[in-house]
Amino acid sequence: MSTFLAAVPARGAGESNGRGDPHVFRVLDKRGNLVGYTVTENRVARQIGADWVTFYVHTGLGIFDSTAIYVYYSSADCTGTRYIPHYSTFAEGTRVGPKLYYPADQQVMTPQSVRVVFGNGDPDGPCQATSNLLGVFGAAVTVDVDSFGLELPFRAVQ
Repeated sequence: MSTFLAAVPARGAGESNGRGDPHVFRVLDKRGNLVGYTVTENRVARQIGADWVTFYVHTGLGIFDSTAIYVYYSSADCTGTRYIPHYSTFAEGTRVGPKLYYPADQQVMTPQSVRVVFGNGDPDGPCQATSNLLGVFGAAVTVDVDSFGLELPFRAVQ
């Protein structure tokens, strides 16, 4: 939330709570569909189901595609629930090919194994052991980016 608040100027007595502030922007696609609300100049927050998810965007290229992501497991052999790090008050989304990955919850845990998942159809990377990697993780959830129905280019509006 602190990152989001950085995008909203401080208010004086009697001023708007930020929703009506002229410095808060919505990012829209070519047809006026909501991409998300600005968090920084190239990151937006969007509600997906019950979760608020942030992800990187580019006006002419769309949602940034990282092509791969590390997924973690509580098992030593990369079986069971996949987890991804959860670093902020928002769920941090990472696009990997056609899917946006984000943590659905948060828990402090020490995963036992990790592997790389690719978005271009390549098989997942090999399972590797982790050690002493205490952190906050959430169960990995995915949504198809095409389900947003967005069309380039994107633009910011008040």
